[in-house]
Amino acid sequence: MLARIAIGLSILIWIVGMEFLSGTSMADEKDPSIVQYRLSFRQADTHRVDIEVSVPTDGKSEIEFMMPVWTPGSYLIREYARQVEQLTAVDGKTNTPLSIKKKDKNHWLVDCARVDEVTLRYSLYCHEMSVRTNWVERDFAFLTGAATYITRADMLDHPHVVRIDALPNWPKAASSLSAVDARDPWTRRAANFDELVDSPILLGAIDIQTFDVGGAKHYLATLGGESFWDTASAAKDIAKIVEVEQAFWQDTPYKEYWFLNLATETGGGLEHDNSCVLMTGRWSQRQRAKYADWLGLVSHEFFHTWNVRRLRPKMLKRYDYNNEQHFHELWVAEGITSYYDDLFVVRSGLGKPKDYLEKLGKNIASVQNAPGRLTQSLTDSSFDAWIKYYRPDENANNSRISYYLKGALIGALLDVEIRSKTDGAKSLDDVMRMLWKLHRETGYTNDDFSKIVAEVTGESYSDWFVRSLETTQEMDFSKMLEWYGLEWKKREPDKDAPTDRPVFGNVFVGMDLLAQQGKAMVDKVTRDSPASHAGFNAGDEFVSFDGFRITAETWPERLSSYRPDDICKCWVARRGKMVELSIKLASQPETSWKIARIAKPSDEQEQRWRSWLNLQEPEKTIEPK
Repeated sequence: MLARIAIGLSILIWIVGMEFLSGTSMADEKDPSIVQYRLSFRQADTHRVDIEVSVPTDGKSEIEFMMPVWTPGSYLIREYARQVEQLTAVDGKTNTPLSIKKKDKNHWLVDCARVDEVTLRYSLYCHEMSVRTNWVERDFAFLTGAATYITRADMLDHPHVVRIDALPNWPKAASSLSAVDARDPWTRRAANFDELVDSPILLGAIDIQTFDVGGAKHYLATLGGESFWDTASAAKDIAKIVEVEQAFWQDTPYKEYWFLNLATETGGGLEHDNSCVLMTGRWSQRQRAKYADWLGLVSHEFFHTWNVRRLRPKMLKRYDYNNEQHFHELWVAEGITSYYDDLFVVRSGLGKPKDYLEKLGKNIASVQNAPGRLTQSLTDSSFDAWIKYYRPDENANNSRISYYLKGALIGALLDVEIRSKTDGAKSLDDVMRMLWKLHRETGYTNDDFSKIVAEVTGESYSDWFVRSLETTQEMDFSKMLEWYGLEWKKREPDKDAPTDRPVFGNVFVGMDLLAQQGKAMVDKVTRDSPASHAGFNAGDEFVSFDGFRITAETWPERLSSYRPDDICKCWVARRGKMVELSIKLASQPETSWKIARIAKPSDEQEQRWRSWLNLQEPEKTIEPK
């Protein structure tokens, strides 16, 4: 109890100090060309950060401020200004209130005649745990730039300086933003607003591991791992991935790089120029499959250091923080990155080829089992990411395809096309390096990408690109299977299955059920499936099947007692009204999308296989830490 009282008194003293500082200038002297921020966390217990931003007026009678509505790397309008509270404006020198009015959803106008400096003050509610939003609590804080900073709209190209008043129990700050003074880790500087947006900040009790690769310093900053994460070992694993990817690109465009690793029982990743954010579970490193997934996430986000952060589609060369920026090349930015992520885990010696084939098979199955693959092309998937990918509903699987997954598979097929056309002398690796060399400064289009493939192979692939990117024609995996000595793995029969009746897995319905307050609710209905033809709707309560009560939990077992072509009567409750339906069960498609190596690959297939995966040493296995 005495310890709690002592901690409470120290926090109280600190809060009083912060209240006193809030009425003072952020610095004794201010450079009028710099946008200056001060971040205070006296309201951390209620998930808020208090922010001051001071800007010069340059003699203007009115200043316009703006806040981004989205963040690069996550293509959805997120309306970050919705979390802004208690916004006020004052004369930065006299603290005299100034008139402020909202121009639109993310712009404000401040009257500042005869004022040299304007200071905005606002609180920001931060309670959404994701890589693209903010989180503040008494134990730590994570801030992403676009969701945090209001700036002067016409000073985006000016330096921005951030001073952090951290809580006493937050001993460390982790960010790619450089310190203004090496002795003061709490004051950071960005060359412009783009860099500020691109540099998330993690505050708290952080474990920081350092390692050097390729003449650059790297940091693994882990929060929440506690004794469950061996961060020194994780840093060594990351170093292997970094080394492989630096060698791939043959260029290291940074001096320092930060991996911000939040073991906060959630997931996701987001790339930045000189850092990335990784969210995972506290126990992920101790579970082999989850740790392998985490290494794949590391590989994916780090690959973005080149592909999409510096090597961008032309439409993204200049960010428009106020509007959507639609472009058709997202399959390159994300899809090809997704092709390489787990591949680099194998190439670095951290993953097993067998596990890679298992993941590849799952990706193929996800795409081939989605009716949306016959509805939306890959370029349309890229272009419509803003309105479709981040806004899934019960019909999403029927109406869209993932530019991540299909883009990765198109990358794999294109890699084989290039390897086979050049008899193994060239690959997609060469295309990406040439794209980097020629279009890092200018940005690229799909046409630019196609021309580079033609240059590498000596043959036009324009028809191949039209078919693969702009139509919904099925992908052909036959060349990939033959080139590497692979085959579709046959389905293994259930040893416990009765010989006279098929088990669940052979019966196809095309409907997902969700347990909700003891009810079996229809969650999704697959297009052209038995459930769709029978008239099931998403949102129906599934009451009975073949005359007997059904629950979401007993549904799989119940189906195992039925054959394909059985016709069953069903009752559903639709907005309270009982509706009778009749469903004819179907057989599961016989196609298996699991991949395995053939029993006796040829010497050529073996050589191609080892070249693809960079198998220069005996295969290594990821073990739990």
